[in-house]
Amino acid sequence: MEADKVIEIQVLDKEEAWTLFREKSGDCVDDLYLRPIAEEVAAECKGLPIAIATVGKALKNRRINTWKDALLQLRGANPTNFPQVLEIVYMPLKLSYDFLQTESEKFIFLLCCLFPEDDDIQIEDLALLSFGLGMFEGINNIEDGRNRTFHLLERLRSRFLLMTGSEEDEVKMHDVVRDVAIFIGSKEKQGFLNVSSMDLSSKDSSRNCNWMSVDISIVNAKLPVGLDFPNLRLLMILNSNYSELPEGFEVNDICFKGMEELTVLYFSHQNFQSLPSSLEFLKKLRKLHLYFCKVKDISIVGELASLKILHVWRCNEIEELPANVGELKFLRLLELRDCEKLKRIVAGVISSLVGLEELKIVGCFNKWEAKGNVSEERNASLSELESLTNLTSLEIDISDPNLVAQEILLSKQLRRYQIRAYDDQYLFHVMKHERRITLQLPRDVTVGNWIRRLGKNTQSLELRGDGSNGFNLGETESLRKLVLQNCSTVEKLMNAIDCKLPVLEHLQLRDLEELEEIIDGTIPEGSNSFQNLESLAVERLPKLGYLWKSPNQNVSLVNLKSIYIIRCPNLRYLFSMATARSLVQLRSLEISSCKRYEMESNTEASIIEFPKLKRLKLYFLPNLLAFTHGVEIIKFPQLIELEIEYCPKLRTKIDQCPTGGMIEKIVVRNLDTIEEIFRDDANLHIIFQELRELILEDLPCLTTFYRGVERIKFPKLKELCGLEICKG
Repeated sequence: MEADKVIEIQVLDKEEAWTLFREKSGDCVDDLYLRPIAEEVAAECKGLPIAIATVGKALKNRRINTWKDALLQLRGANPTNFPQVLEIVYMPLKLSYDFLQTESEKFIFLLCCLFPEDDDIQIEDLALLSFGLGMFEGINNIEDGRNRTFHLLERLRSRFLLMTGSEEDEVKMHDVVRDVAIFIGSKEKQGFLNVSSMDLSSKDSSRNCNWMSVDISIVNAKLPVGLDFPNLRLLMILNSNYSELPEGFEVNDICFKGMEELTVLYFSHQNFQSLPSSLEFLKKLRKLHLYFCKVKDISIVGELASLKILHVWRCNEIEELPANVGELKFLRLLELRDCEKLKRIVAGVISSLVGLEELKIVGCFNKWEAKGNVSEERNASLSELESLTNLTSLEIDISDPNLVAQEILLSKQLRRYQIRAYDDQYLFHVMKHERRITLQLPRDVTVGNWIRRLGKNTQSLELRGDGSNGFNLGETESLRKLVLQNCSTVEKLMNAIDCKLPVLEHLQLRDLEELEEIIDGTIPEGSNSFQNLESLAVERLPKLGYLWKSPNQNVSLVNLKSIYIIRCPNLRYLFSMATARSLVQLRSLEISSCKRYEMESNTEASIIEFPKLKRLKLYFLPNLLAFTHGVEIIKFPQLIELEIEYCPKLRTKIDQCPTGGMIEKIVVRNLDTIEEIFRDDANLHIIFQELRELILEDLPCLTTFYRGVERIKFPKLKELCGLEICKG
């Protein structure tokens, strides 16, 4: 339709779905014995109106045996004896599949249905599975394969065959769409894939499938010794229950001797002491994925000579990376993430993996050795990274801050990196940026040139401790997030001439004892610095007097959404009037415990408006007279929360929108001079539709809550303190 705006229509909730289902299936569902089965059948339609209506009509006035069979078919994604569902529900969705332009799109679509129902599927998982299967013709490196996967998923989302998951790096498949995908893969493509819900020891056509996904929490599935799957290339053994394995399932019993064509093996939430020895028969295995598995011994991995991807996540029993991993000459990606007991990697293992394109060791091993350590028990050293000349992605943690000063030469092909050197990993948050550096260094440590070189192109820079302040911020034009904390020698963040931060989105300055102002000097007129800034947090800066000292500031903050200023006792002014007027996107403003703070003087206007501000919080500002001198009225048409406390000199009035707006909370305390909270000379009757909390205390000069209004209603008010108002 080429509409300007696409509106996603949500599925029906449980109550709405049952109402529609009962309407289509008739009074028979009220039968005492049929009702529980009918509710289960309705639930299998997953809130999709076309499925609910079709199934309900098809089962109207049918006997209970038919209902039970329908439930079985819907759960198995195999409604071959349910023609109405096939024709009305499945076929339109299958038509969308048939119209996909490339086999790669169809491949990714079918791959998604192998994951459990309602699962948020990591895009990274799909990218690495696809690469392991050799899906993309002409693509030989992981980064290009990842980019192709992102492109294909965008196409599938644009056709609404996939949805965005809970996080931006996830996708999700609606349960009915997943059922259709399973049907296409298992029936239309002659058993190409099998999402198992049966006893795998039975003799059936699934033995010839190419892909198999077994969720052992749904069925007591077991791969018996000696069972042949001669065409199987992808095997996923999952446990969507997560908490425990079903009785009788033992991964150690699995024999892979009959699966010689297997190229991808994916274990999730499994429990076994060691990986099965029969893995040695998998001569073509390219990807091994272990996620949340309780496994201690993975030494058999060294026998997988064709392995290209080794992915180990949250396997908390592994204590050491086996030395024979260094023999995997074709390995392209090694990822060890959040394996909390993994503390040892033998020296020489990393440097032996000369074909590595991506190395990610995060949340586990961080005891890298310094150059020159020749002890027999030594761990891997950072200097081993110099052997990885094909490296395009690097993520490592470093526990010894002195290693940051060490000089190493990294691959010239490095495009993505996360370098973290710290004592306390909980100080730092996981960021989505592709290039990020986080350092916590004491004063006697110098930042090495290899870190400085990476810093020039980094997107996220978190610096804590006096030793971390070794970057020229004027050279970091790609920077999107900057955090500076506990650097006691910093007086100015940067000078105005070098100020080039055109894409900076988040700025956090905390506990900087000597910082007097952010920019030293006047920013040149027309500068694009800070134009993309979205959040500004300034905390505990005892000497900070100004953010931008020059009269006009020459700063455009048109994208700034959040301002958080706490405990800056010397801060007097925040923004000039011109800069304040540019805050058209501001959503949240909080200023607290700034003893000298007062708004900039103004002669331009008596009214100012913040059109999108939703939260305003002002605490302990003893010298605040007004938001801007000369401004008597301030407008917040979208305000949701208003909290003003211990601002004894404040006199500014707030001009509320005529309907009372959507404000939910008003707290005003300890204002000595204020006579009114709101004013509106155009309306006699106001309804605060959403207000739930109203607290007005210690306001000795207050004469009216809302000047110009005769009648006020609060239909949702739950808490009232300090003022006698009758609800409603």
